[in-house]
Amino acid sequence: MNTKEAKQSIVTFVEGSTDVVGVGWEISDGPGLGKCGRGLGQGGIQYVYAMVRSASANPKADVEAVEQHWKELGVTTERYQTGGEDPILGVRGRGGPVSSSDFRADPRGYTIDGSSQCIAGDFEKMSLDSQE
Repeated sequence: MNTKEAKQSIVTFVEGSTDVVGVGWEISDGPGLGKCGRGLGQGGIQYVYAMVRSASANPKADVEAVEQHWKELGVTTERYQTGGEDPILGVRGRGGPVSSSDFRADPRGYTIDGSSQCIAGDFEKMSLDSQE
């Protein structure tokens, strides 16, 4: 995978995930360049992308829908919720087309974000060259 494909893959993944829970999403961050490790001291680059929107009336159903979508893409998922009387629900993912992903169904607003697979690249050089 080259840098253009990595960048496109995370945009496709996040925007495809937002489609599962309806319209009204806006870009919160990215797609931006990030650092990652490829093992044995080898650095690499990845792209990160996040979108936000207002919450819906049924966050539990939305978490289930996103989790199912991710599983169909080969992502290993894990649900979570915060403590307290009104917990925030969510699902995290790893693998498949992404190195990591998260859907946070907060009553104050939803967030879906993800990081592309880590690929070979020099973060410092690409940052200086503005190859984001």
